[in-house]
Amino acid sequence: MRALGALGALGALGAFGALGACAFQPAGGVAGDDDDGVADDDGVDPYAGVAPEADAGDDPVTPLLCPAGYAAIGASRTQYRIVETSVTWAAAAADCNDDDDALAGASGHTHLVVVGDLHEKSGLTNQFSGNTWVGLSDAAAEGIFVWATDEPTGGFPIVGQQPPWDAGDPDGGRAENCVRFKNSFDFEDKRCDEANSYVCECDAFAPR
Repeated sequence: MRALGALGALGALGAFGALGACAFQPAGGVAGDDDDGVADDDGVDPYAGVAPEADAGDDPVTPLLCPAGYAAIGASRTQYRIVETSVTWAAAAADCNDDDDALAGASGHTHLVVVGDLHEKSGLTNQFSGNTWVGLSDAAAEGIFVWATDEPTGGFPIVGQQPPWDAGDPDGGRAENCVRFKNSFDFEDKRCDEANSYVCECDAFAPR
């Protein structure tokens, strides 16, 4: 199982839970949330005109060798595995990181999902239930959020920008160092030892 590198300190946050089967789920969301297809209260849809293409532009065009259970979403160039079983952030990261261990010479690397831009965020929205871990944390340095890989994201998501952050987030200080999608599919920081579902990604970037 690959070590988590700079984020390895999170490994002591909790014992691994039982990891269940994964499958792509029908479009979800709760009525009244930002993901229900209805414009915000101000009448403006912040994602209007955003192409529903995940991971557009950053990853190589050549096909990736990814483990069984990973699949593209829409026109995405990378592949994803959605796990609805709830575990801690560290357990989710470890489960994603070791998915490619049996793929000798694989061109794809697996890790907790890195949401590189609004296009990828839009592509992932409604593909699974909310409250889902992503590969973003400020555990190493408070207020400095770092993705699980070195994929260039241009600083996305800008801390405090709403959206893609939920209103008032990040707001957990030193107590809440791991990031998830809320039911609204905006980002929020939470305690890393909370249990949530999670999304793994297979692309050209190895986990830290």
